[in-house]
Amino acid sequence: MKIRFATNIVSIALLILGSCSREEGNIIIEGQDGNQQMSIFVTDTLTLHTKTVKEDSLPGNGLSYALLGSLNDPIFGNSKASIYADLTIVEPNNQFPNTLEPDSAILFIPSVDGLNFYGDRNYIHNITIAPITENIDPAKTYYQTDSFPLDLNLATQYTGQLINEYKDSLPYRNIKLSPYKGLRVKLSTDFAKFLMNMDSEAYETNAGLDAHLKGIALIPNSTKVGNGSLAVMDLTNIISNSYRAKILLYYSDTQTFMFGFSGKSSVINRGETGPYKSEIQTQLDNPKENYTTTYVQALSGVKTEIQIPYLLNLAKNGNISIQKAEIEFSAKDFDEYFFTAPRLSLFKPFTEGSQRNFLIEDAVSSSNYGGTYNRSNGTYTFTITRHLQNIINAQFFNKEDINLGLYLAVPSDQPVIGARSVIDHTKTRLLITYVKPN
Repeated sequence: MKIRFATNIVSIALLILGSCSREEGNIIIEGQDGNQQMSIFVTDTLTLHTKTVKEDSLPGNGLSYALLGSLNDPIFGNSKASIYADLTIVEPNNQFPNTLEPDSAILFIPSVDGLNFYGDRNYIHNITIAPITENIDPAKTYYQTDSFPLDLNLATQYTGQLINEYKDSLPYRNIKLSPYKGLRVKLSTDFAKFLMNMDSEAYETNAGLDAHLKGIALIPNSTKVGNGSLAVMDLTNIISNSYRAKILLYYSDTQTFMFGFSGKSSVINRGETGPYKSEIQTQLDNPKENYTTTYVQALSGVKTEIQIPYLLNLAKNGNISIQKAEIEFSAKDFDEYFFTAPRLSLFKPFTEGSQRNFLIEDAVSSSNYGGTYNRSNGTYTFTITRHLQNIINAQFFNKEDINLGLYLAVPSDQPVIGARSVIDHTKTRLLITYVKPN
């Protein structure tokens, strides 16, 4: 279906009058006369208004995984994903020899491979790894716009790929830890000395550790040349000592002390996006216009707003019962580096004009909600039956207009991915099947 953008009263009236077609298979209720029968209608010509808007602050902690890296996207411009994380003690030591010199300190973070990698897998990044100087509060919700101050005197500069396949194991006490794909970095000598020479309480309890080491940060430098990449890193799963994210502190030739990470609530993903290329920035600067191409992006970047301004006209002569409602979006696919997002989500705003949003009712209660990218025809299809019925009911029963529109966005979790999509609204299709009294 070609979406039409109404520009005058005449075209609006034509859309309203021509938007419904009665199906032959009407619902027959025995004992009722013709005026009390139920008729089945189908519409696929409701006007849609679409544009690109900035994403509001998304939660940065409590996520399954964390993104790391930076991109130089030909359409979306620069974007960067950083990580702040609190550390924990794996095995407390009440007699840690904190007066000794360390041999070395190794940071390891396992990666989640597959479609969760985005961009040029072979791109060489430069990443600053340093302690943070403020504690992370696990009871607090952080957002992808939050950041923490760093102690750059102890910084390590890593240069290399985000995902590396290691063949050699890591020694840990009397055993060897199995190698996993991910990021392995030898921390600076100054950082290793700091880890070795903290007050004795730092090796005894997590509270003692937090008093001296607030956590660490991994901050990529922005990608200037090339495509760049984003990888999904796993800082929270403790499948085994081999797999888990950790810092191994080596001393006295054969001794090791392990620091782990504190869990989902204490790992924060920060997203930075823009400046955008003109295709996107024009829409952000002119929010009252309609656009036939819109954009969605991870990392608190941009999302697509969809308005259905004449939806309530379906029930202007009485309430209706929506049997099924689906909306289908077509995406413009790109190259191997910037492939279309494998999944999108539909949200609704908290209040009129708000860019804060939450999942529509169909996503919570329906197993066929949809949103997975269909590569065979380049579409995302969503079931929005409950969402639209609730809007109709609110108007009919309570005289309340909650037809506030929808937001199409890259999910921040499940899956965690740095992807983006470009949506072609000349192919967007909204199909509603409903019944109403004659």
